[in-house]
Amino acid sequence: SKFAAVVDSDEEPVCETEGGTKYKGLPPKALDALEAAADALKKRRRCLCFWDLAVDPQALVPHIEEIGQNGGSLPSSRKLGRIVIELDQVARAPRLCENFRSLCTGERGVGVGGNRLSYKGRALGLIMPRFCVQVSIPNEYSCWGKYLPDEQLRIPGVRFDRSGLVAVGNHGPGTNTCTTMVMLNAADHLDGQHQIIGRVVKGMEVLRMIEAFPTTNEERSFVEKNVKTWHGGKPKVDVVIEDGGELDAEAVDLAPPEDGDIFPEHPMDHSCTYDREELFRAQERIREIGNAHFKAKRYHEALLKYRKAESYLRPLVSSQHREEFPDEDVRTWMAGGLRPKDRTDVVRADLTIKLNICQVLIVVEEWHLAIAVADAVLLELVGKASAKGQGALPNDALVVKGLFRRARARVGLSARKDEVPQYEEAIEDLRQALTVDPDNGEVSAFLAKVRALQREADVAGKAVYENMLKPSE
Repeated sequence: SKFAAVVDSDEEPVCETEGGTKYKGLPPKALDALEAAADALKKRRRCLCFWDLAVDPQALVPHIEEIGQNGGSLPSSRKLGRIVIELDQVARAPRLCENFRSLCTGERGVGVGGNRLSYKGRALGLIMPRFCVQVSIPNEYSCWGKYLPDEQLRIPGVRFDRSGLVAVGNHGPGTNTCTTMVMLNAADHLDGQHQIIGRVVKGMEVLRMIEAFPTTNEERSFVEKNVKTWHGGKPKVDVVIEDGGELDAEAVDLAPPEDGDIFPEHPMDHSCTYDREELFRAQERIREIGNAHFKAKRYHEALLKYRKAESYLRPLVSSQHREEFPDEDVRTWMAGGLRPKDRTDVVRADLTIKLNICQVLIVVEEWHLAIAVADAVLLELVGKASAKGQGALPNDALVVKGLFRRARARVGLSARKDEVPQYEEAIEDLRQALTVDPDNGEVSAFLAKVRALQREADVAGKAVYENMLKPSE
């Protein structure tokens, strides 16, 4: 038998024999084997499957601007990583779970449409940012050789209320196919319409990377109110399931990390709605873990945790910025200025994390980056050419920390022979810090040290100039 040509893999296939007789299904023996496999799967305690995803990084280079606009970056290698899927609904949807498992392993061979019943080597069919990614096998119904019926569309306590859920594509009631969707967001409109069969237990960060890849943008995938309307479609560059299969449950390490960071890499995978309290509590805990790494002198790990905590706050900071924008003086932004941020708990937490990042950069002697981070913190606290505050230094400990750390970075930079000394700028930073906190002993002691360094630099510079002015013998 064979299918008529189908352009869209989601279109219902038409199956006919060479003589035009309608196809009636697989032989009873093959169907019995599939039913036995589904029954066996139903009794198993756990079933884990995997996809190894890959892409050609060079093919993505022409689309780097679009990837950046979507919040992503170019992958460093062809292999993107592995996602591990647990089929946790085998008791309620055994046939559909067995169909998916078989498609991952490829053990069922060739389907009634003449195509391999395997996801291995297949490219993702759709990337719908903030909605789902989808893979299909064109012109095939299922491993059963026909549409699979719905099993239990409504499962108590299981809804499309989070990212990472794995569901089966269909063309309507009782038409489940070889199409699989992995959710990137909540989608309550799918409740009762599509069968949930499992969830991603490892590797959501890989899907978030793929989410930013370029597509044909033919379909609107999600409207993020007051932020962006996301569009998706067929990928412009093939993202391939290079390998797939089933994993031994004992071979998959799902234990919490040793440092206690149980939070997903992307904040949306922690809270699809960007719930303020949930994100704020999460960033506090991640920041504490970063502090522990810093005290243990694991600076690279500390920096990663601070960056992650910063990403959890970004949606909340952006929301506050949108609320404050109507209060912005038109003359300020027309002059290229910036209104100082209202120092809410969200902004204070964000600036605290940035100052922690600055501290790490100072310790690893990345002086230029440390100065840039401190500049950004002080700009948000003081503003620029803004009627609010008139450029005055707020009476806030964050201002003192920002000025002090910028001064330390400038002193560190000045010790390099290939850099122009910034002792005078450091002294000015420390003087301003003391206007906010006159009794700060640490700042006062460091100011005395920098003044001594400045005097030494002046003496050395004077000697250089005197040698330059000496007549040659």
